Amino acid sequence: MKNTIILFIVSLLPALAAAQAPAGKPASMSEAFMQQLDGDKDGRVSKEEFLAPHEQQFSNMDANKDGAIDRAEIEAVEKQWRERMDKMRKHPTGSR
Repeated sequence: MKNTIILFIVSLLPALAAAQAPAGKPASMSEAFMQQLDGDKDGRVSKEEFLAPHEQQFSNMDANKDGAIDRAEIEAVEKQWRERMDKMRKHPTGSR
């Protein structure tokens, strides 16, 4: 259950980041959610549209391609995420 929660949170990070983006970007999390997931732009997110990025995320996280994500793979993703966040803190957009 804990791993499921971690995976869900990790999969939402792009939408959360977009919701907090500067001017010209989505104004709310719901707008970011729709922009990212409503592939056919019909104003609704189908199950297939919703699952597509999660399936891609799973594939990216499953480093050894055994069809399962183990603790080491989750820790590797967490490490990459922390490194990206540290880099963003050190070099915010526009100040490089």
